[in-house]
Amino acid sequence: MRDLTLLQRLTGINPDQVGKHRSKLAISTGQGTPVELPMTIVRSGPGPLVLFAGGCHGDEYEGSTALLKLARELEPSDLSNGGVVIMPIINPPAIEMGTRASPMDGKDLNRVYPGKSDGSVSERIAYFITNAILPHVIAALDLHAGGYTTSMVPSIMGHFFEDDPQRTHATIEMMRSFRAPMGILIKEFNTEGMLDTTVEKMGLLFGCCELGGGGMPTSESIAVAKIGVRNIMKHFGLMQGALETPSWRGARRSVLVEALSDRHYSKATQSGIFEPLVDIGELVEAGQAIGHIHSIDWRGSDPSVQYAPISGLVYCRRTLGKIASGETVAVVARERTHV
Repeated sequence: MRDLTLLQRLTGINPDQVGKHRSKLAISTGQGTPVELPMTIVRSGPGPLVLFAGGCHGDEYEGSTALLKLARELEPSDLSNGGVVIMPIINPPAIEMGTRASPMDGKDLNRVYPGKSDGSVSERIAYFITNAILPHVIAALDLHAGGYTTSMVPSIMGHFFEDDPQRTHATIEMMRSFRAPMGILIKEFNTEGMLDTTVEKMGLLFGCCELGGGGMPTSESIAVAKIGVRNIMKHFGLMQGALETPSWRGARRSVLVEALSDRHYSKATQSGIFEPLVDIGELVEAGQAIGHIHSIDWRGSDPSVQYAPISGLVYCRRTLGKIASGETVAVVARERTHV
């Protein structure tokens, strides 16, 4: 049985109470000072709650920036029903150090869910999000980006469920409402320990926003996030108003694509220095050269050529110059023409 009072005991916030409430979820480290996760709950009245979380990885800043702004700006009077739980930084140790994994235990927070109450710091964070927050919400959006290594079209990612077309349809409708430049439907190949898996096992809707990358937030990527989360509130009936489509690279377009097999992935054929020949969002043809990998030895050998695995749109590509054999060079997605 879920403990529906755990959140109130830990933070002093009753998630059913109308108003704007700020607190911190204190996570014991076993080493003195606890790790504190900032949280804001804004509720206008009866109705569902939706979770917006950011800052899972310390080299992904876009989501945290947008959610910190939302937590300051959103008031109960802006909502017409229900409310939101805003957690802009769920992994403070990683954000403080600018690292993907937590410097306190070396773990990737998004690989330790549902967590352990007596585990390492990352496992404890995952445990309390799973048990104190998720029981109160109907959907969760986890705001990510490509970090230092990858550039991504600002997007929302959702899962394809072969055995549950109704869930797939509901996920697609949520993705469409976010109105990012790209919505991408994927099939995960390794879901162990991810927030995605925990949320969906609880019967909730889940979306993963990938909002840029290279460790460099831009005004456009943050605007995509800001407009997108408000669109999600409208989608779930929490806020009134028409959906908006943000501008990205001078255009206002939201396209739904899919990458449902490993044939969409271009993998590095050798280690070395990656030289991109295409940019994210570009249309490529199968077999087109999309990058070179230059060997760092002194023999003067020609670079290896990386090719587009299929025809489609470049969803993401390597940003960091250093690359190891087998790492992802790019993902090419195909436009989805049906729901």
